[in-house]
Amino acid sequence: MRKRRPGRSGPAPRGGPERSARRAGRSRRRVDPAGVVEPVLRGYVERGVFRSLGAAVPRGAQTSFTLVWHHGRSFRLVVDPTVRTVSFPAVVPAIPARSPMLGELRRFTRQFTSAGLPPHRRVDPAKGRMRLTPRPAGVSLSLTVVRGEWEYCARRLVHIAHEIYMVFLPDGPYQEYRVEKLGLDPDAVWT
Repeated sequence: MRKRRPGRSGPAPRGGPERSARRAGRSRRRVDPAGVVEPVLRGYVERGVFRSLGAAVPRGAQTSFTLVWHHGRSFRLVVDPTVRTVSFPAVVPAIPARSPMLGELRRFTRQFTSAGLPPHRRVDPAKGRMRLTPRPAGVSLSLTVVRGEWEYCARRLVHIAHEIYMVFLPDGPYQEYRVEKLGLDPDAVWT
């Protein structure tokens, strides 16, 4: 049983007066996740990272953004507040579920959750959790947002996808994949 404070009836508030003051000053604001993510994506367009960004398309609770990026391909980024995720549903297309390429891609992306990577390059588990999922249309890359870190997770998601296209695909034995599935000109020099 909790102690009663002198001059008050009823039990003392849990956590003392400091906690009550913190709770009173805190308002429960509803954050629009798509409204947080869109300026991040627009910033990438302004800096020339993306070639373009389409208007936000709401569909139920989800909001999709279409952007033109690597190899002139359209990418769809989905913000889903019901499951707290930001994702690229098909970050790389047409990778068979049990292929060696998928295994290598899993190993490559796993490094972004490693404590051995500098903090500015890895996914902080206190802010987001990464998931790579094979799907018929391609491999889905998503980050589950922790504690409302929508901006952080959107930036990390773009960073990891960028690393896939700028490091994983060019450095691996995937020239044929890049030509067939991504439309790479086989005579062009790509890095």
